[in-house]
Amino acid sequence: MITTHIQKMEHKLLIYRKLLQRFAMNRWIISLFVGVGLLMLFSGCAIINTQAETEKVAPTVIVQKVEREDIKKILEEEKLLYIDNNAEKVFAVNGEGIAPQNTVSPAQAMALAKRAAVADAYRQMAEKLYGVKISAKDTIKDAALYDSRIVSQVDGLVKDATIVENSFADGLYKVRMELIMSGKRWQEIFAY
Repeated sequence: MITTHIQKMEHKLLIYRKLLQRFAMNRWIISLFVGVGLLMLFSGCAIINTQAETEKVAPTVIVQKVEREDIKKILEEEKLLYIDNNAEKVFAVNGEGIAPQNTVSPAQAMALAKRAAVADAYRQMAEKLYGVKISAKDTIKDAALYDSRIVSQVDGLVKDATIVENSFADGLYKVRMELIMSGKRWQEIFAY
């Protein structure tokens, strides 16, 4: 009788151990799922339906040629971009020219100096409006600089520039040239 009672107790003890093992295993699995869930929650991950996402990814792209005048109209009508068309832009430069030494008369010297000053002013105006292309070339001989050449080039059309000041003193002719342009015209020519 005692042996059966002991056997029953051993059997109950064995059942309790199995339950404890299962509970420990279940507790480990539950903590794993809770940990992964918290990790997904705090890292911003989410379970998504990938099939629905792939269906949404294929948008249709329509390519349409738009004329420059249409863009201007849209920008002016919708006021998507602020363009100050009323403000005038004033560009000013100072040109200088030297009278050559071998002239026939002082009048010829002054005229040639003026021509050089006006040409210099136009060149400077084109530089301001269109920029300058610079090309440089260095020649090295015997590990030393042998020749260095720098060439600057300006290409542009300057219209409606006026000379507002001029002076001639000591063989140097100076001119001040200004170009006044409306904001709208500035946008048409130089906005790119």
